[in-house]
Amino acid sequence: MGILEVKNLTLRFGGVVALDDVSYEVKEGEIFSLIGPNGAGKTSMLNCISGLYRPNEGSIQFKDSPITNLKPYKRASLGIARAFQNIELFPHLSVLDNLMLGRHVRMKTGVLAGGVFFGKAQREEIEHREKVEQVIDFLEIEHIRNTPVGTLSYGLQKRVEVGRALSLEPDLLLLDEPMAGMNTEEKEDMARYIIDIHEEMQTTIVLIEHDMGVVMDLSDHIAVLDFGKLIGYGTPNEIQNNQKVIEAYLGEENTV
Repeated sequence: MGILEVKNLTLRFGGVVALDDVSYEVKEGEIFSLIGPNGAGKTSMLNCISGLYRPNEGSIQFKDSPITNLKPYKRASLGIARAFQNIELFPHLSVLDNLMLGRHVRMKTGVLAGGVFFGKAQREEIEHREKVEQVIDFLEIEHIRNTPVGTLSYGLQKRVEVGRALSLEPDLLLLDEPMAGMNTEEKEDMARYIIDIHEEMQTTIVLIEHDMGVVMDLSDHIAVLDFGKLIGYGTPNEIQNNQKVIEAYLGEENTV
């Protein structure tokens, strides 16, 4: 069953066509990768899914409900979370505080009750803190929970970025190059976390990644964009043998 359906999506910036009549489906419970050369439209696609961009044409459905015109916070409340390619954390806040901010759309208590912090607001704060602590344990960042994010290494900041998205308890997790700028050991750790998120949390994942070894090892299905057009869609084996994809992106040496 498809959890996400993108139909005939077109996105323009003036005379520049970032996405050109793109359609595909992401099945519930799979790891789905978006790949392609730089400037192919991959991040623009995630921006459309998460609500940061509104497409000029086409539609997006999540769990069989249209979300094309919904605000980002509405999509988040439905179960769509996003980790950004460029780290979008609050550097002066601690890891714990950044992850607690990831819970904001789950918070139901009014501002007044939250400000005086008693009764229902206090109970809700405890419940949200428990969920965040589970994410901290899951990502093995207990030792830095009270550390200001801006003082952490790049690899740990990327992990916290993913953790903030996980704090939302998403059904669909959008990961935009979570391994960019990492060394080999950090990449291996992140790949392990992605597998664990998928298997243990049963989360559907849409992944943008340039490391083709990671993409081919982790993905159930792959969509390939080039200059905003969908030029390939299928299993890793089908993509590796797709001549259009080979010519535009993979190259002959990456097809074996």
